[in-house]
Amino acid sequence: MGYVVLTRDAKKDAPLARRLERAGVPFRQVPLTEHAPGPDRAGLPRRLREGWDWVVVTSPTAARFLLVGWDEAGRPPLRLAAVGRGTARVLEGAGLEVGFVSERAYGRALADALPGAGRVLWPTSTLAGPELAETLAARGFEVRRLDVYLTRPRVLDAGERALLEGAAVAALGSPSAVRAWVEASGARPAVAAIGRVTGEAARAAGFLPVRWPEDPGVEGWALVARDLYFGKGHAP
Repeated sequence: MGYVVLTRDAKKDAPLARRLERAGVPFRQVPLTEHAPGPDRAGLPRRLREGWDWVVVTSPTAARFLLVGWDEAGRPPLRLAAVGRGTARVLEGAGLEVGFVSERAYGRALADALPGAGRVLWPTSTLAGPELAETLAARGFEVRRLDVYLTRPRVLDAGERALLEGAAVAALGSPSAVRAWVEASGARPAVAAIGRVTGEAARAAGFLPVRWPEDPGVEGWALVARDLYFGKGHAP
């Protein structure tokens, strides 16, 4: 029969799991990656106290690392910009106000639309590309990037590896998850990717077919996973 494999940690993938359950899609959970402090994590509290026109947060994981550093800094006032509602919700859940949320959950979308000018602090992953900083710099912003966390593959046990082998669909949420799957398994099932960047990474790694929602978000991601699963001949 097969199933959809959810590849982020259970808490992060809970909204996706709920939607698949309502749609009658069986799933298993095998977190492929884990996060650890990056080389600039120790300096984050000091930097947050310096005062910035914007602090740009580009993922829920970056938001969680930011919140720890913000608490250590004594909770100074921050003017926050978030990539998408999912990232904004993490910040708002801690009582922070988010001054700008990009309509589309892409860093480039935020960089193109961020209002004003001035100094920007960008706490992010060591794996983040330069496009956001370059786009903001071209618009006249001064950007300070901090690599506050890194993403690495988890060591999977034999049972988790077996679950990858039996997947009908892999729900992949980042290029790092694509790389972790490739390291852990030779299986290349259909992929429901969270967005275009992850989808293109999956195609390059040999997964077929690969689909992603036109507009990033859990609702669209769940629909893509559902359609791929039933499209492979599984009875609803």
